[in-house]
Amino acid sequence: MNDAKFSLEFELNAVEIQKLNKMYFKNLWEKRIRILASVLLITAIFFNSIFLDKNTDYIIWIIRNLVLVIVFFLFQYSFVKAVCSLIFRLIKRLLKFDKFISKYKFNFTNSFINVHSPLGEITHKWSQIEKAILTKDFFFLYVKERNGYIISISNKYDQYRNMEKLIDFVERKVTHVVKLC
Repeated sequence: MNDAKFSLEFELNAVEIQKLNKMYFKNLWEKRIRILASVLLITAIFFNSIFLDKNTDYIIWIIRNLVLVIVFFLFQYSFVKAVCSLIFRLIKRLLKFDKFISKYKFNFTNSFINVHSPLGEITHKWSQIEKAILTKDFFFLYVKERNGYIISISNKYDQYRNMEKLIDFVERKVTHVVKLC
């Protein structure tokens, strides 16, 4: 096998998609919503400072902005959780449609692991893989990151995947595969 041309693509099943959404995309969307909320807070403070005039008491202006920041931090966590919960309830309903499911894919190349989905795309280098474990039903790739992601690939549900080729590549080029059968 020529490793320069190594390329595999796996479509995901509903179980894998749910695990992937929980592990990867929930954190990704929480970060995006927090950033959006922070931008809105900074914009509110900016517009509050634009409309200052010479008669405005600066202490009242500072207290008003301080109250705005405190209220923002009090409600930010629950707001982000509510929006993410709403998004993922919608996605759970969309998983009933084959057209939506077929957009979730793993792409393995000689240098990268790409996770494609309608929610976003995540790319890992093979050098980020800390450990590989093969069980009877799953092949797990543990990613060295702050959040410690796990890529779980099911070999139970889809017989058309070329798991042997992927496992062979990981064994020879990435890390030792621990087999727990």
